[in-house]
Amino acid sequence: MNKLLTVEEGIAALAHQELILYPTEGVYGIGADARNVELAKIICKIKGRPLSKGLIVLADSLERLQDWILPLTDDQKALMKTLDFGFHHTWLLPRTELCPDVLSGDSPDLAVRLTTHPVAKALCEGFGAPLISTSANIQGEPAIISEEDALKFCGSKIAGVVAGKLGGIPQATKIQHIITGKVYRA
Repeated sequence: MNKLLTVEEGIAALAHQELILYPTEGVYGIGADARNVELAKIICKIKGRPLSKGLIVLADSLERLQDWILPLTDDQKALMKTLDFGFHHTWLLPRTELCPDVLSGDSPDLAVRLTTHPVAKALCEGFGAPLISTSANIQGEPAIISEEDALKFCGSKIAGVVAGKLGGIPQATKIQHIITGKVYRA
């Protein structure tokens, strides 16, 4: 059984390079320091997710990702902020060579979600770096949407569950390519 953490305790766990669960816009996410390739591999192993699929990176601003993504046009930035309020989307953005391969998998793009969710945003701001944000579940099983289930997920491998409410969207976020507009998950 995991323990319930405050945002400050979640930030401390991230600083200690531990895994946490936290509420996001639609489901509980399992996350860690996105700069730590080994933690990304552990998350994929826990989920039973192939490394080739990559992971979503959560940030509170594009500036946190400037080394990992190619520069966006003003129109692309505006689209990210306006379409579906910009924050219920996961965007596929062209990546740089500095982006860890485990984050993008076999793709030339990095999946990015800019968050306004109060808990997720506070974690990003307090930690000062992007987070891995993938649904807290085993690949192919339903995503976790209750704090009770989050507290039971992979107990000893997780530092804890950051307290807070989900953002209210009924499923995982839409995934869309910033250049082509193609939607990969509606």
